[in-house]
Amino acid sequence: MDVLMGIFLQTLFLTIIIFLILVPRGSIRLFFILFIGGQVIGYAFFPWIGASSTLIILLYFFICLQWNLKNVLLSIISPVISILVSVLGSYIYDTLSISLIHISPNTYHSNLWLLFLQLMVSGLISVLILLAGRYLLKGIKLKKTVLKRYGVLFSLLSVFTVVIFYINIWIGQQQGFSDENIQANNILFIFYFILLIGVFVALTRTVMKESSLQNQQEQYEQLTEYTENLEHLYTDMQKFRHDYINILLSMSEFIRNKDMDQLQAYFEEKIMPISQGMQSNTYKLGALHNLKIQELKGVISAKMIKAQELDIDAVIEVIEPIEHISMDSVQLCRCVGILLDNAIEEAIHCDKPIVNLALIRNEKGVLIVVTNSCREETPELYKLFEKGFSTKGNNRGLGLSNLKEMVSQCKGVALDTERKEKTFIQILEVLESSAHNDVKRLSSRVI
Repeated sequence: MDVLMGIFLQTLFLTIIIFLILVPRGSIRLFFILFIGGQVIGYAFFPWIGASSTLIILLYFFICLQWNLKNVLLSIISPVISILVSVLGSYIYDTLSISLIHISPNTYHSNLWLLFLQLMVSGLISVLILLAGRYLLKGIKLKKTVLKRYGVLFSLLSVFTVVIFYINIWIGQQQGFSDENIQANNILFIFYFILLIGVFVALTRTVMKESSLQNQQEQYEQLTEYTENLEHLYTDMQKFRHDYINILLSMSEFIRNKDMDQLQAYFEEKIMPISQGMQSNTYKLGALHNLKIQELKGVISAKMIKAQELDIDAVIEVIEPIEHISMDSVQLCRCVGILLDNAIEEAIHCDKPIVNLALIRNEKGVLIVVTNSCREETPELYKLFEKGFSTKGNNRGLGLSNLKEMVSQCKGVALDTERKEKTFIQILEVLESSAHNDVKRLSSRVI
């Protein structure tokens, strides 16, 4: 009876911890697949190999997670972390039990209620540890970057820890467990676990520092490009001002002589080209003076300069001054950059390439509207949001799927996508902090 209860509760808490790690990727179906399969394996192998049957359960968890998530790193780390956290919870309970109420873990199996209490309390401690870890990591915006760069190292350290743990169990079974040995092992494992967390925190800080420096460098380069463009614009205006008086004098001479034919020819040959030049995209960047967010201004100017070089009719509208947008500046610049890059890449294939950008402030926040001309054979919208899809070929696009994922991680941000005839429209809505509670659902939406 004690074995059945132990397998049931331990597998239950392992599955709960994995499910909490995977939120929001996990599903109820996956939870029951892991739980029921773990139960069957535990009941089948525990009578033969004892605690080592947990290793087979972990292997089963890895196979199921990889089959569902298609993510090797996450499929390895999730089960390993679940067993480490469960062991840590058990060790904490055992240490407190020996120190405070003087109950030895060796007596658990002789008393069904003590065993039930130990399994339940240690399981709850494990869940609380994981929830505390999720809360502490909630503010870290570079978790994916950290895992991508150091995920293999974390996996190896975690697996190595589990191996040490089971070697320790095997040695203990050979030599016997005393309360002193149990306490020493518990303290050693807790210290090792804290050391592992310390390594993770140190590496995370290193990645965050590197990312911050990289973002600052990117913002500096964008602002430098924006400044150079303004200097070019100023030079052109100076040239026009210098020629302005000469143009008027020439026209006045034709008018004084009443030579309308020559005046008309002069106007069409000399004045009209200047007028068309004044309507070029370079001069349209002046609308950015109402945008006070320097890093975003740098991104937009750089993308619009690129559009100008590709002979795209690019228009910017910022009617009211915008000094603040309630979104992380790095994420905001990345989102707007992806929107403009995709708009430019599609517009260049059209007979009349057009890219329009408007920043509109309303009562709830700011709307960033990007419209561009598109081809009639543009794929269906739902396909554009599929991971790895690109009109340039498989896994080559900047990816609206990446944009959708970024938006889903930002509170108070929504992305609406719509296509009307030969126009593609994307609206990024960023609500002010005070308006978050007024919205029931904010997510990526395809119209």
